[in-house]
Amino acid sequence: MRIAIISTYTHPTRLTHKEPSVMQSAVPELIAGLCPEDAHIELYNEKEVDIPLDRDWDLVFFSYLHAYYEHTKVLSALLRKRGIKTVAGGRHANYFPDDAARYFDAVITGTPEANVPVVIADFAAKNLQKRYALQGNGITDIRPYRYDLIDFNHNRIRLPGIEASRGCPFTCNFCVLTGWEKYQYRPVDVVVDEIETKMRFNKNWFGLFDNTFVFLDNNLGGSPKYLRELCQALIPKKRIWGCALTFNILRDEELVRLMAQAGCRYIYTGLESLNPESISSLHKAHNKIAEVDEVIKRAFRNGILLSFGLLVGSDGDTNDYLEKLPQYLLDLKYFSITFLGIVSPYPETPIFTQLQQENRLLPGTISRDYDGYTLCHRPKQMDSSETIEHFKRLCAEIGKVGNIARHYANTLGSSNLPAYKKVILVSGPEITSIRNPTTNKARSYIAGVDKLEPWDQVKMRELGLEPQFLS
Repeated sequence: MRIAIISTYTHPTRLTHKEPSVMQSAVPELIAGLCPEDAHIELYNEKEVDIPLDRDWDLVFFSYLHAYYEHTKVLSALLRKRGIKTVAGGRHANYFPDDAARYFDAVITGTPEANVPVVIADFAAKNLQKRYALQGNGITDIRPYRYDLIDFNHNRIRLPGIEASRGCPFTCNFCVLTGWEKYQYRPVDVVVDEIETKMRFNKNWFGLFDNTFVFLDNNLGGSPKYLRELCQALIPKKRIWGCALTFNILRDEELVRLMAQAGCRYIYTGLESLNPESISSLHKAHNKIAEVDEVIKRAFRNGILLSFGLLVGSDGDTNDYLEKLPQYLLDLKYFSITFLGIVSPYPETPIFTQLQQENRLLPGTISRDYDGYTLCHRPKQMDSSETIEHFKRLCAEIGKVGNIARHYANTLGSSNLPAYKKVILVSGPEITSIRNPTTNKARSYIAGVDKLEPWDQVKMRELGLEPQFLS
């Protein structure tokens, strides 16, 4: 059986760009680990390579985000015309299974671990069903990823990743996890054994990334007790790793120090805003703005590069705050912002329901617009054009090349722990990458206004496909 597993991607500019980066979707490797040993498997991550549509596959699994739905429908339709069976999975398919069933032969709404083997068995028996909704036993069902199928030549800076936990205990109103995924974690010994015996590392750049991996968890610090146990187990392994976790963990100096001892050299946290009113509107009470400067200094003192993301377009945002934001950032000595986006009310989130009830969703939004870089709603204190002007201006100002020099000057001397300086040097270009989403000057970045990618437009017309309208 010839199986392809495809993670689709469309660039925020709506131009044809690839975006290789350290952390990539690991869903293809996850699904591959659930396939029969005798299956011939090909993995494709569209963020790194184009999808060859002339291959003779029997079965294709698609993993996609909301914003990639229109594009993924096109790929599925082209493959189905050739007699290839396609399967949809992921958060969008889980929330919109009836719509997805129109464009794919099967839709998975349960966990991949419980359903992928059944899908393959049914396909082999010529009994493929339209819907698969088994829930299984949760995180204990996770199997080792197929690290051997990762082609690091497609993305020479990519790191292998592993899940220690799924879900998040917090209830931020804009997060796709809220109300949908219970927080669970895997046994520490199982996670460490997979790292030590199954994981395959990136050997490119003369071993610069060897011995280095990332945790793919949405929030590795969902249980501080579990994180401590995990770090204690990793200390003797002398690996280097990065993760994402919530701001509250960074306030625990002892735990941050333990993470550093265990090999953590990079943490991403969604700070979201430096405006307390904006934080309140997002229901993110665990972020304490008054502590930001000390928390950042503490991380670097302990040999950990801390980077964070900011959002524009929350109900607490004002013109005055966003005008002054660059100065607020200058007041923070350690400058490491690697993501700047627009609040996106994904359909399965509490904020979507709230905005829908308040009639504040912009008219004519489609799935493609829910990408984190397109305004889909009317903020309370600014109009749409003002919000987008602030977003584009901030991308240009924060992403200045000079901020890399400032980043290096303030952080390189903070720690002498192994691999710290290497991580700092590699991280610099991520600051300027904030400018990448705004390079298409023809885009308005307002939902219901910008067109789909030209190739998708043409193919959807030829195939008789329609966008999914959400407002």
